[in-house]
Amino acid sequence: MSAKRRAVRLFGREYAVILPSLRDPRMHVAAVLVTLQVLGQTVLGFRLSVAQILICLATGALIEFGVAFFKDSAIMWPASGLLTGNSTAFILRTPGTLHGQWWSTHGIWIFVGVVAISMASKYLIRWRGRHIFNPSNLGLVIAFVALGPKFTEPQDLWWIPPGPWLIVTYAVLVVGGLLIAWELRLLGLELAFMAGFAA
Repeated sequence: MSAKRRAVRLFGREYAVILPSLRDPRMHVAAVLVTLQVLGQTVLGFRLSVAQILICLATGALIEFGVAFFKDSAIMWPASGLLTGNSTAFILRTPGTLHGQWWSTHGIWIFVGVVAISMASKYLIRWRGRHIFNPSNLGLVIAFVALGPKFTEPQDLWWIPPGPWLIVTYAVLVVGGLLIAWELRLLGLELAFMAGFAA
């Protein structure tokens, strides 16, 4: 995506250095997700720990960084890996984690496994050089089906009690989604989905 490119020599080999760019739409999606995560931790009562979020981010980032380093000879900002980790943390819940247990590592193997499966699908399930599935969605579906409600459950956003925080949450989702869709020239598709979903 429109990242700044440089190069560096390490171990007798040249590596492209790809830095983050504010023009990269993945950064905008990440901004929406981080905003929702902060709301979830502060006012929405998400049953998710900060440690679980950080482990998801680290897992996705390390996998993408490793693949780029060893396969593509690149040192890059792992935007996709961070996005996959954040998306997974935003939706996945492990029964038994309570809101306010900020550093709980309960079910951490599930979070690591889902992000790892998601990232693997991005690199292994491809058609004409592109990944077929949304990586985090595929990993989450596999986890929900394979592990069931004893080990996993999705975050429900419709349970939020009516009030100002519900309005703020939906405003972040709708405005952020519309802006990103407009930037990617997918606004018509998103509006059609929203109309169908609302019907």
